[in-house]
Amino acid sequence: MASGSTQAGQAGPEDRVRLLAERAESHARRGELAAAHELYQQILASDPSHPEALSFIATAALQTGNVLRGVQLLEQAVAAHPGNATLHKNLGIAYRSAADPRRALAAFTRALELKPDQVAALFNRAGLLLELGRGDEALSAYVRAFDAAEGVGMFLDVARIPAGIRSLAEQGLQALREARLGVFRAALAPLEREHGRPALERVWHCLESYLGLRPRIELPAGQRPTFMTFPGLPSRAWYGHDEFPWMPELESHTSAIREELVAVLAKDEGFRPFVTVPREHPGAEYWKELNDSPNWNAFFFYRDGERFAENHARCPVTSKVLDMAPLNRVADHSPEALYSILKPGAHIPVHTGVINVRLVVHLPLIVPSATECGIRVGGEARGWSEGECIVFDDTYEHEAWNRSGKTRVVMIFDIWNPALTLPEREAMRVAIEELGRFNRGHGGQHQSLA
Repeated sequence: MASGSTQAGQAGPEDRVRLLAERAESHARRGELAAAHELYQQILASDPSHPEALSFIATAALQTGNVLRGVQLLEQAVAAHPGNATLHKNLGIAYRSAADPRRALAAFTRALELKPDQVAALFNRAGLLLELGRGDEALSAYVRAFDAAEGVGMFLDVARIPAGIRSLAEQGLQALREARLGVFRAALAPLEREHGRPALERVWHCLESYLGLRPRIELPAGQRPTFMTFPGLPSRAWYGHDEFPWMPELESHTSAIREELVAVLAKDEGFRPFVTVPREHPGAEYWKELNDSPNWNAFFFYRDGERFAENHARCPVTSKVLDMAPLNRVADHSPEALYSILKPGAHIPVHTGVINVRLVVHLPLIVPSATECGIRVGGEARGWSEGECIVFDDTYEHEAWNRSGKTRVVMIFDIWNPALTLPEREAMRVAIEELGRFNRGHGGQHQSLA
């Protein structure tokens, strides 16, 4: 009979260890640490290399000041399970407790080689680099750590980061705030000399609020920018046609733009789904009906500031008309301009934009039914009329639908909010571009604080 097998109705050693581990984990989750400790001790009597048992008892030893015992147990665990990233991370924490930064850094680095997005290892490594006086490396490590936290849904709310690394996260935020404040000061100094500090007061309010150096800017219900908030702008979701003197000239080209759209639709090349969220991202589930789906297709002229030269060449009138508008131009961010194609039955769920310094314009080109196709921004729903632009602030909650049996197409593009002065536009452009360069220079992927 095999060593792990048992007679009917009897639990073998492996089953007994598994059951003990389940009970110990349950006790630990409920905060019953003494009971969990006793069960993990029983497990080690049967299985001296059990990873969870070694890790738990080693952590308990560290918490009671028995650092040597904690290090020994975790070294034993890593030797038995060299491919376990969590054990390497815990060993790094033990080495830090033992005032051995060299081996701690090596352990955190090995953990991240095994699991590059392990949030706890990332924050611990960043904090250690900061303690060692390796400031620039620490900033890059913190940017990477916050990127990983954002990728698993922690985003920028430090309160959502596990308690064990929250102090490291807070330390990282402070270091990044100071570094980014320096970036903003250097970037805006020439504009301050040209226009004076008072001309940029609202800009500084925006940036300092973003950095957490001022209170959060209060907004109406339903307005939730995901990136930055600029103060002192009109608190309304919809803007009037007569606020944009250039708009009638743009609308006069609707027929020619529609002809170019029809030609593009007939060839059916150059389209891509508007929503492309990585499947592992926490937001993917919310967008699952449209993610990588042609039900909401786009023919881009610009996206995140990138110009799609081939599409401009295919649609020269559209390209020329877009150049007539005061597009919100920020390198690597905006404008966004496209033919937006919404298939029959498609629904774009409620969402909000990133920053309220821009507005969104829709030029309706093909609207099959004014009663069955519509958009809600804030608390007001409207339909589209072909050739008549609508303008709204997309940092208000908004959604759109096509309940007709035909395809709906509007041309969408971003413009500057006209309530910003020209110096404020330039200052926001410069500040956001420099922030992006800082993030990329430190290995960042997201446009967030981290």
